[in-house]
Amino acid sequence: MLRTLAASCLAVWLVGCASDGAGKPAPSIRSVLAEKKKENPDEAKIPVIRSEPIAPDADKALENYKKLLAMKPDANVQAEAQRRLADLQVQTDDLAGGTTESETQLRSAVRTYERLLNERPQDEKNDRILYQLARAQQNLGKSEDAIATLDKLSKDFKNSALTGDAHFRRADLLYRLDRFPEAEAEFATVMSYDDRTPFFEPAQYMKGWSQYRQSKFDAAIATFFDILDRELPDDPVPLEVEEALAGVERGKTDLARDSLRVVSLSFAALGGGMAVSESFAKNGDPRFYPLVYNALGAMLLEKQRFTDAAEAFTAFTQRYAKHELAPTFQSRVIDAYASGGFGDLVTREKERYATTYDPAAPYWAGAKPTPEVMTALRGHLEDLAKYNHSQAQTDKVGKRDQFLVAAKWYKRTIEIYPNDPKIAEINFLLGDALLDGGKTLDAAEQYTETAYKYPPHSKSGEAALAAFQAYEKNAKEVPAAQRPVALRQAVDSGLKLADTYPQHPSRLPVLSQAAQDLFEMKSLDESITVAKRVLDAGPNVDPVLRRNAWSVTSDAQFQQKNYPAAEVAYAQELALIPAGTAERSEVTEQLAASIYKQGEAAKESKDLRKAVDDFLRVGRVTPDSKIRANADYDAASSLVELKDWPAATQVLESFRTRFPTNTLSADVDKKLAGAYEADNKPAQAAQAYERIAARTSEAEPVRREASWQAAKLYDGAKQPAESFRAHQAYVTAFPRPLDRAMEARSRLVDLSLARGDTATQVYWLKEIVKADQGAGNQRTDATRTLAAKSSLELGRMAALDARKLRLTAPLDKSLAAKKEAMETAIGSLNQAAGYGFAETTTAATFEIAGLYQDFGQSLMTSERPAKLKDLELEQYNLLLEEQAFPFEEKAIQAHEANIKRIEQGRYDTWVKQSAAALVKIAPGKYSKREQSEDTYGTLR
Repeated sequence: MLRTLAASCLAVWLVGCASDGAGKPAPSIRSVLAEKKKENPDEAKIPVIRSEPIAPDADKALENYKKLLAMKPDANVQAEAQRRLADLQVQTDDLAGGTTESETQLRSAVRTYERLLNERPQDEKNDRILYQLARAQQNLGKSEDAIATLDKLSKDFKNSALTGDAHFRRADLLYRLDRFPEAEAEFATVMSYDDRTPFFEPAQYMKGWSQYRQSKFDAAIATFFDILDRELPDDPVPLEVEEALAGVERGKTDLARDSLRVVSLSFAALGGGMAVSESFAKNGDPRFYPLVYNALGAMLLEKQRFTDAAEAFTAFTQRYAKHELAPTFQSRVIDAYASGGFGDLVTREKERYATTYDPAAPYWAGAKPTPEVMTALRGHLEDLAKYNHSQAQTDKVGKRDQFLVAAKWYKRTIEIYPNDPKIAEINFLLGDALLDGGKTLDAAEQYTETAYKYPPHSKSGEAALAAFQAYEKNAKEVPAAQRPVALRQAVDSGLKLADTYPQHPSRLPVLSQAAQDLFEMKSLDESITVAKRVLDAGPNVDPVLRRNAWSVTSDAQFQQKNYPAAEVAYAQELALIPAGTAERSEVTEQLAASIYKQGEAAKESKDLRKAVDDFLRVGRVTPDSKIRANADYDAASSLVELKDWPAATQVLESFRTRFPTNTLSADVDKKLAGAYEADNKPAQAAQAYERIAARTSEAEPVRREASWQAAKLYDGAKQPAESFRAHQAYVTAFPRPLDRAMEARSRLVDLSLARGDTATQVYWLKEIVKADQGAGNQRTDATRTLAAKSSLELGRMAALDARKLRLTAPLDKSLAAKKEAMETAIGSLNQAAGYGFAETTTAATFEIAGLYQDFGQSLMTSERPAKLKDLELEQYNLLLEEQAFPFEEKAIQAHEANIKRIEQGRYDTWVKQSAAALVKIAPGKYSKREQSEDTYGTLR
């Protein structure tokens, strides 16, 4: 293709350049344009300069010359006729080349030229013959012969007008044979003729091509630069190729175009744009250097070498960073990458453009950017922002930082183009990017700008809502210490939305949230005011929003201790909550608390009746509330304080039934016990005390005292069975301290006696004795006294049992039983006496004496064996007397032991009774009254 291009251009120049003699001017550039529209000639045959016009009838002319030669003119005429005949044959071949007949004529012409040269070697016109011979040889396809012929011409006829033409034709043939070094040299020779040859410009052009074909790109570039420097219009040379070529002299446009194209091809071969910059750095800038970069990039784009084209344009911006055309070239970099579909590279170069040619960038050095740059920059900024924004949205977590990159470009767009028709939309997008990029507060501020800074636009309301939501989000993200300030910002944003956009669909939700925020901020009055704006919006307000408003109102009133108002608000809120939900339970508790707090306030102000009513109202209004137990308890406490015992016990008993496992149950029983006692209801009080005593969570002293009180109260209530049970429970649960347990055992003895339960009486008497014996260092005189009395009572009961036994036949059996019973009784009585207490000792001694006396008398009155004869009976009676006598003596001794205690200062009923008994038993000794009195007196 390159070879064809060069040959085609050369052919244009060659046509008509030759003449009959030297000095005929070369063709104009206009003729070049005309010829380039024709089909390129065969590369093996290039049209040559015609020596003279062709006759209107070539055949007739040839015939005429042949007739002339047949006439055998003189040698000079003959030679000239032969030459002209040969020239006609060559010209005829030019017109009808390729036929057998034309080839025959060409060969005839060659023979003619060669014969003339041989016959007339010194003819001064041989330069023309050599020229035409070369022409014929070339037409015959004998290029090497033509080259040699032209070489001979140029050497033998150095001063010939055809020498320059010969060098040019020889160079052209060499070029066509790809003998480029030789062709280059020949073209250079032609150029050395300068203005003496019409072939300077074609030779210069072909020299450049010869250099290019040898890959001597630097040399080719230099050659073509010379052509371009000559042909291109005066400075400033337009940047665009076609505009620059439009300024070229008519007829030379293609020369300049092709020269520029070969320059581009050469630089492309050397490495593209960087090669251009390196060349210019080494050799200096041509006056049309921007055109060079642009033409190179354009050519590469034509070849769809998009990255190479972009690099060519980039090379200009790098070498001439401050050049006025640098922004234009940067735009072409972008366009090149865009044409190739290299999206990432397009983005990169747009970023470079936006950074480098920003109005504040060093590039401008304070100058005002051009309108073209401002227009391009506007588009790039928007593209960069939206590209990064869309990329970030594909992975909001992984590409979060890319949101901030988008935000940077949005922000710069706003700064540079504050009056842009799309400014509000861009500002809104800036808010979006900042929000997704984690800059929540910054996003809120930008949304606020969008909503309120500009005249009303399609995004105004949406931006206002986004601002509020962003402020809310920021309040959740900041540290706790900063949350109040952040909430204030959110509230202000929400109120501004509500005031500015009264028809905004989210106005009421925003007010609802603002009210909640104010509540959290402890701005209670303001929260109530804002919540009221929701409640005042009419009956069609979303129930959820109404509920939220009542919720804020109720909680705020509650915190302000305005409990009646809080109660009303909680009741309104509760009416809006479906049954069975957790929220309903929560609000129910709050409603209960607001009523309860009214009770507390009344109690604190000493209005106990109102307090009771409020506390009980908790149960009536919120029967299932958790605080009801406390409310009922406090109501009862207030009734106790009022000494309204019937009402107090009624509430307390209701509490016990309703809240059996409540932790206050213990205190409820205590209050019940006290109230029942105060209301003179000992049995009910005793029952309460019993519950207290049975409660393991109570301290032992409390349980013990409660158990004792229950027993005593049952006594007071005249309920012996319950008293017995209560005393028995006390002894079982609290055997210590000993003294009260002994008292309880004693009471059990009494209660057993009262109901005639001897066995139980005996059991508890023994328990008293046993408890004292096992008391160790806890024994006291009181416990010992009680034990002594119990032993005495046990002895008496045993003695009574012994007395009841009759001696019957056979005597040995009944006597043994009675004796055992007596000994048992005596053992108990001795035990009682052993405690060392005078009263029990004298009583026990008296009882022992009675046992001995009874035993002796029983012997005397015992049943006699049957069938005894009188003598035998008399003897048996004597024997019984003998057996009874010792017992009588022991009885006397026992009574005497009692009497002797008079000496110890003890004279009691039992001593006195012993004395009386002695008078009966031993009248001989103790029968005289006077003596007895004196004796007793002495003993005292």
